Amino acid sequence: MTEPALSSPAFDLVILGAGMTGASLVHLLQPALDDGLRIALIDRQQIRWTADILERPPSFDGRATALAWGSRQLLERMGCWSAVADRACAIEHIQASDRGRFGQTHLHASEQGTEALGYIVENAVLGRALLQGLDSCPNVTLLSDTEVTQVTMTATGSQLTLADGKTLTTALLVMADGGRSGLAQQLGIRHQREDYGRMALVTQVEMDREHQHWAYERFSDHGPVALLPLQQRHFAVVWTLPPDDCERIMALPDALFAEQLQQQVGYRSGRILRVGERFSYPLALVRSGEQVRRGLVLLGNAAHSLHPVAGQGFNLALRDTAALAARVLESWSMKRPLGDLTVLLEYAQQQQQDQANTILASDLLPRVFSHPGTLTALGRGAGLLALASLTVPRRLLARHAMGLGQPAPRFGLPPTPKPDNLSSRSESADAL
Repeated sequence: MTEPALSSPAFDLVILGAGMTGASLVHLLQPALDDGLRIALIDRQQIRWTADILERPPSFDGRATALAWGSRQLLERMGCWSAVADRACAIEHIQASDRGRFGQTHLHASEQGTEALGYIVENAVLGRALLQGLDSCPNVTLLSDTEVTQVTMTATGSQLTLADGKTLTTALLVMADGGRSGLAQQLGIRHQREDYGRMALVTQVEMDREHQHWAYERFSDHGPVALLPLQQRHFAVVWTLPPDDCERIMALPDALFAEQLQQQVGYRSGRILRVGERFSYPLALVRSGEQVRRGLVLLGNAAHSLHPVAGQGFNLALRDTAALAARVLESWSMKRPLGDLTVLLEYAQQQQQDQANTILASDLLPRVFSHPGTLTALGRGAGLLALASLTVPRRLLARHAMGLGQPAPRFGLPPTPKPDNLSSRSESADAL
C-alpha cells in the first residue's frame, strides 16, 4: 500500500531509501512478506504512481548502471529481469587499452560459456523495474516524500521520528539512503572518505556505427574513460578527469565536447555523431566505520561507495542485499529477533571478503592506470599484454567482473522442522 495513515506504526523492518538497493531488498524478502513480515519503505522524494508508469523514481537520472552476470541472476530470482531485459544491452566483449601505448587486452563472454559478461541498463529503466508493483504489495507500506529526522535505538530495535512529528518503530532498520544521510552520523557512525582528486563526467553518445556489443575501457595519465554499449549505436560514457579539466569540458559546446572525447577514445568504436546531457560528480572511496549494530544495517552507498572504473558499485550492493535478505528470511522463519546482533555480525563477516576484494580492485585500477610516468606506463602496457596472452588470469578477471566470485546466497523460507526436529537435506531452500 502507498502512503497510508500510520494507524499501526510498528514494523518488523524499515528500509530508509527507495533507490535500487532498498527496492531490491523488498523483492528479495517476498517469501517472508507472504508469511506476514511487515515492511515500511521510506524515501525523501515523492514517487508519483500513474497507471504502470513511475515518474521521478528516487536516485535515478540519465546515467546507466553496469549489471554483472551474477546480478542478472539475482534480478531473475527477484522477478524483475523481464521488465529490464528488452532495454538491457549485453556486453559480449571488453577491450581495455592504454591511450597512445601498445598495451591492450580483450575479454569475451564466449570464454566464460555465457551469452554476456554483463549488461548496461539505463538507471531509469532499472528503477522502474524495481519499483513497479511495490505500491500494491501486501504488507509493504511505502512512505514517499517522507523525511526521518531522528533515529533512537531501543531495547527492541529503533524508533524513527518523522518530519511531521509522527513516530514509528521497527525491529530492524536498514539504512539504504546513500552516503550523504546525516542519520548514520547522528548515531555516531563515521565514514572514511578518500578523495581521488578526480571528477566523473557522464553522458551518452551516438556513433556512426553499431557497437556490436563491445565495451571499451581506455586508460590515460589523467584517468580512464569508459564507453559502455546501450541500444544500437549508443554508448554510455564515464570519463574521469581532474576537476579543472572537468569544469572546462563540461562547459564546451556539444561539437567541441565530442571532438575532445573523440581524441581520448579514438575511432575504433566509431565517430561521434551526437552527445547527450552531461552530468559530473566528485570521485571518492567512502567506507562506513560500522555496517551493523544490534537492530541496524547500513547497505549500498551508505556502507561503501566505489570508484566507477570497474562498474562494481551496485553489483556489490546487490550481493550484500541478497546475503542480508537470506539472513532475515532465516531469522523470520525461526522466529528469531530480526535485529539479533549475532546474526547481523554473521552477515557482515560473510560479506567481508567480497567487499574487500571488490573495493581493492575498484581502488587499485584508477590509482595504477592514472599514475603519470614512463616506467608506470610501460608497466601498465606490459600488464595488459600479459592478460591478453594468459588465459587463466584473464578468465579469473572476467569471473570477478561478472560477479561470480562468491557463493550464491540461499533464498526462500527454510522448511518447517519435522516433529523430531530433524530435516531432510532435500528440503533445503532453493539456491541460485
